[in-house]
Amino acid sequence: SVLARGTPGMSGADLANICNEAALLAAREGADRVAMDDFERAKDKVMLGTERRSLVLTETERKLTAYHEAGHAVVGLRVPGLDPVHKVTIVPRGRALGITASLPEEDRHSYTKEW
Repeated sequence: SVLARGTPGMSGADLANICNEAALLAAREGADRVAMDDFERAKDKVMLGTERRSLVLTETERKLTAYHEAGHAVVGLRVPGLDPVHKVTIVPRGRALGITASLPEEDRHSYTKEW
């Protein structure tokens, strides 16, 4: 249920992609089975983008990115009605230097005026 909650709105093909990616990650590490951590890392790769390990940030840039993402997290935690914060990272992915990800607690198909 943890993995299902973390993949709202994904198609069967998206979920298959995560499963395949998790199997590849486990195999690269010589594991004989796919662990939950493999699924989490695969989900992050599919949903958030590939880690940019080649990008070298200075200590100052990392701190600024951490402050920035912490700001997003505080807003996510303090503003009523927002989806709960699921993950905060300063690992560069795609074009982002950091990411604050929220996950809905329930499926929403429409929003009220108050939202």
